[in-house]
Amino acid sequence: MRQFVTDWEPRGIELENKALIAVGTTNRNTLIIAGPGAGKTEMLAQRASFLLETGACAAPKRILAISFKRDAAQNLRERVALRCSAEQSRYFDSRTYSGWAKGLLDRFRLALPAEYRPTEDYVISRDLGHPEVFRNRLLGLAGRAGVQGQQINNLTEIKLKGIFSEKILGQIAIPTNDFVSDLRPTLTRCWWNSVLHSQKRSTLDFSMIEVLAELLLRANPQLVAALRAAYCFVFLDEFQDTTYSQYRLLETAFKGSSSILTAVGDHKQRIMTWAGAYDKVFDEFTVSFNAEELRLVKNHRSAPRLVEIQGHFIKAFDPQSPMPIATDSGQEGEGECRVLTFTDHKAEAAYLAYSIDNWIKQEAIKPTEICVLVRQTKEGYVSELCSQLEKKKVRCRIQDEFQNLLTEPLTMAVVDAFKLCAKAQSPQNWNSLLSLVFRLRGVSNTDESTQKARKVAAEQTTFIKHLRSKMNVANTEEDVHSMIVSLLTFIDKVAFCKIHEQYLQTSFLDGVAKECAKALADARRKAINWDAALDDFIGVDTLPIMTIHKSKGLEYHTVVFVGLEDYSFFGYGKGNAVEENCNFFVAFSRAKKRVMFTFADFRPSGRDNRMQAQQREGVSNLYRLMQGAGVTIEKIDTKLLLHQVS
Repeated sequence: MRQFVTDWEPRGIELENKALIAVGTTNRNTLIIAGPGAGKTEMLAQRASFLLETGACAAPKRILAISFKRDAAQNLRERVALRCSAEQSRYFDSRTYSGWAKGLLDRFRLALPAEYRPTEDYVISRDLGHPEVFRNRLLGLAGRAGVQGQQINNLTEIKLKGIFSEKILGQIAIPTNDFVSDLRPTLTRCWWNSVLHSQKRSTLDFSMIEVLAELLLRANPQLVAALRAAYCFVFLDEFQDTTYSQYRLLETAFKGSSSILTAVGDHKQRIMTWAGAYDKVFDEFTVSFNAEELRLVKNHRSAPRLVEIQGHFIKAFDPQSPMPIATDSGQEGEGECRVLTFTDHKAEAAYLAYSIDNWIKQEAIKPTEICVLVRQTKEGYVSELCSQLEKKKVRCRIQDEFQNLLTEPLTMAVVDAFKLCAKAQSPQNWNSLLSLVFRLRGVSNTDESTQKARKVAAEQTTFIKHLRSKMNVANTEEDVHSMIVSLLTFIDKVAFCKIHEQYLQTSFLDGVAKECAKALADARRKAINWDAALDDFIGVDTLPIMTIHKSKGLEYHTVVFVGLEDYSFFGYGKGNAVEENCNFFVAFSRAKKRVMFTFADFRPSGRDNRMQAQQREGVSNLYRLMQGAGVTIEKIDTKLLLHQVS
C-alpha cells in the first residue's frame, strides 16, 4: 500500500497523475517509463523537494541520485537547489555511476582484498576495453595464462567485447566454464593482476572502477549497512543506459534494504548498448526490487505536430507503449519537420548556414537554442558547415569535447572566480562562489549577517583582487594553471575534495585542472579580453554541434540532423536495427519546435575522406515512416539555392 503526504504541491510544472503518484510515494520502489519530454528530470527534482520539505527524508538521512551523464547529474542538482533551501539541498547527492563508484573506491580502497587493490594514485584510461587495445594486452598475457596467441588473434571484435564485459568485468574472481573453459579464469586473473600490480601505478577504466566498487561492497557488509543507513531514498535517471556492472553495484548496495528506489527511463531511448547498456535492466529491477511500473504519456517539450510524428515512430518501434500527448497547445506554432536532400555536402552546408543565419536574425532564436546533430563528428559532416557559418559570423563549436569539462565542479568554481576577475559586476558568480566557500568553511547561507560570514566574504574580496592581478599578466597555459592552483588554495583543496568524492584521488583533480587551464588558455588566445574568452569557453552565443549520444537529456528550439544516410547509421547493416531506431528517435525528440534532416548525394566519407556516393537503403524505413506521417522529402534545387544564399 502506497503512503502519501497530502499537504504538499509541486511548483513550476503541472504533473500528470502518475507522475504525482511517483513524486509522493514514500514506501514503494517504482519504475517509471517516460518518453522524451515527459519531464523525467523535473519529476525527480520535485520528488526530492517533496521528500526534503515534508520531512519524509529528514536529516541526517540523505537522497542519492545517480545519472548516466555528468551534465544530467549537474542539471538535477541545480533544479533541486532552486526548489529547496540551501540547508535541505545539502542532503541531496547527485552523481554519476562512475563518480559514485570512484568515490567509494578512493575512500575505502584499503578495504579491498589485496589481489584486487589498486595503487592510491592509479591512472584512469579510457581505452582499456577497446577491442584492439584489449586484444594487444591479452596477447602480452597469453604465455603466463597458458593461452596460445593464435586463439586470441582469432577472436572477433564482438567476441572480444563479450569477454571484456562478461568475464573481465562480470565475473571478477569467479571461475566460469564458458568459452576456452579451462583457460579463461586464469586469463581473467592475469588481466587484473597486470592492470593492478604489474607497474608502479595501477591502470583502470571507469567500468573496472565500478566493478571494484561492487567487490568492495560485497567484501565489506558493514560498508553496505552504512550506505543503506545514509541513503533512505535513491533516484536512478536514464535507467535504460545502466550497464550490467553498474546494475550489480546497485543491487549489492540496496537490494533487500529499506531504501526506496525510483528508476526512470525509456526503452525507446536505449542508445548505449554499444557501451554495455544492460538490455534486461528494466525486467531485472522490477523483479529484484519488487518495483511497481508507472507509464507517463504527456510530452511537455515538443510542439503538437512533432509529437504526432513521434507517435508514428513509437507505434513502429515499441507498439506496447502508449501514444504521447502534447501539452503544447500549438498557439506558437504546430511545429515543423522537414527532410531535405542535396546534390553534395557543399550545397547542404550553404543552405543550412543560410537557414540558421535567418533563424537567428529573422526569428530571434538564440544560437544556443539551435543544435546541429551528427552521428559522427567527422570532416564530411561538419567542417564545410562550420566554414559556411563562420562566413556569416555565426559562432559554432563541436560541443562533445567541452560537455564533460564544463560540468566538473572545479570548472564551475574556476568560471565563477575568473568572471569576478574579468567583470566589474557579476553578482551571480559572486554568490555562487561565496556559497561554495561558505559550505567549505562551515558557514550557513542563512547566517550571512554573522561576523564569521562577513569575514569569509571579505576574504573572498581580497582573494579576487589578488587573482585579478595574476589574470592581468596571464598569457600562457602555465599562467592559467597557476591561477587555478591559487583558487584551490583559497577555497581549501582538501575540503573541496571531501565534498566532491571524484577528487579524492588528487591526480584526477590535477588532470581536470590541467584540462581546464588548456581550454581557457586556448580561448584567451582567440579573444579580445578575458571576459570574451570565458564566454567562448562556456559557449555563450555559440551554436552547439554534437553527436546523438551527447545530446541525451538536452532540448533545443530547432534541431538539424546532418546526414540521414547509411554511412551514418551503419548499424542497420550490422543487425543493430533496434539501437539505430533508438538513435534516430533520440535525435528527433530533442526538438521543441523544428526538426530538419538532410541527405547529400555525395559527401567526403570513409577513412580517406574521399567524395563518395551516399545511400539510404539501410535507413529507408525511417524515410518511409516519415512519409507515412505526412512529411515530404524535398529535393533542394542547387541553382535556386545559389540564388538564395548569394
